[in-house]
Amino acid sequence: MTNILVFGAGKSSSYLIKYLLDCSLKQFWQVTVADSNLNAALAKIGDHSFGRAVQLDIHEDLLRKRQIGQADLVISLLPPSLHFIVAKDCIELRKNLITASYLSEEIKSLHIDARNAGLLFMNEIGLDPGIDHMSAMKIIDEIERLGADISSFKSYCGGLVAPESDNNPWHYKISWNARNILNAGKSGAHFMDNGIEKKFDYSDLFNQYELIKVPGLGNLAAYANRDSLNYRNYYGLEQVKTMLRATFRYEEFCLGWNTIIQLGLTTEDMKFTDAGLTYYDWFMYATKAVEGNNPSDKIRNITPKEKDLVINLIDWLGLFNNDKINLAGEMSSADILLQRMEEKWKIEDYDKDMVVMRHEFDYARKNIETRLSSTLIVKGEDKTYTAMAKTVGLPMAIFAKLLLTGKIKNLVGVQIPIMKEVYKPVLKELATFGIEFSEEYYA
Repeated sequence: MTNILVFGAGKSSSYLIKYLLDCSLKQFWQVTVADSNLNAALAKIGDHSFGRAVQLDIHEDLLRKRQIGQADLVISLLPPSLHFIVAKDCIELRKNLITASYLSEEIKSLHIDARNAGLLFMNEIGLDPGIDHMSAMKIIDEIERLGADISSFKSYCGGLVAPESDNNPWHYKISWNARNILNAGKSGAHFMDNGIEKKFDYSDLFNQYELIKVPGLGNLAAYANRDSLNYRNYYGLEQVKTMLRATFRYEEFCLGWNTIIQLGLTTEDMKFTDAGLTYYDWFMYATKAVEGNNPSDKIRNITPKEKDLVINLIDWLGLFNNDKINLAGEMSSADILLQRMEEKWKIEDYDKDMVVMRHEFDYARKNIETRLSSTLIVKGEDKTYTAMAKTVGLPMAIFAKLLLTGKIKNLVGVQIPIMKEVYKPVLKELATFGIEFSEEYYA
């Protein structure tokens, strides 16, 4: 029996595990789900006869290697910083690996070892990164077949709350790993805008958003995401004048989060241990506010616009009140903020999330300028079967099936999903799940 080992049973795992279990009867697969929380793993496999749950601390070397050694394919949904631990074992034990995370320098360093061993480490095959790569490459290849020249490529994506479940002033609820939301943007941004190379630090990023009109949704705010220029070579777009990858949020989120950054509340440097600490105490100390002043005064002094709106946003998070913080040992400001985010932005059982992705291409053929937009909107079912879990998990699961059934061949080393033999079948099957783009052309 073929054994698929899935590390992680968190928010993004539901569709992935369900898909693999649905295929298991026909394909004769065993699906082993390993997580530090055994109940989470058990909940994901249910009573499926081909499912198996394992409690595992990823840092327990012997148990981790035993599970990898028994697997035919490893899929990692662990936090990005832990993929390298698994990847090194996969080199040693000769196992293929799939992740949805951004390709790190550590994983890149394993390319020659993986290639020489005949192994495939497929990374960035989730939503963003993942579906964005595959859908963009499909369009790029089609435009190039026309003999046209692409001058601009912009790609936007965001995990948001669906309008029917949007009932807080931030217009946001958590449908994926909350720490990833906390850390988003910390690496800054690097992109090309009309021939001008631009870089933004974390401290400036959320104040530099642009408003993008999305059909059916109105304006969304987009802030630049990581190093867009890193993908010029991957996409074959070395000559474009504009190259931007960005993240969608609502404008209120960007205004509020920019202020939280300016206040220094996302830092890991400052530590707190006082068991009686309240959110008000923490806010005043962490922001170096003048004792006795209203905390909103601190915000008014640093917020460049929409001051009353921003004060309301931060007040709604409960950062001004006298609730005691549930300190779990020593915690940083970032840890305390994360705890509050998880409480206030919690997605309820009946809530629906939403994923929005949009590509915009400018290209010319025979001196005729054309703009192409391609838009994807996916809504979740509930807090378990979310749009985020669907769009992150299904590309990985579909690729796993293609690999295990021999549909993907002769692909080795450390890769991302930009080749036709990957994106064509994966996008085709995603469409059967309602993950399909609509396109518009403007002359």
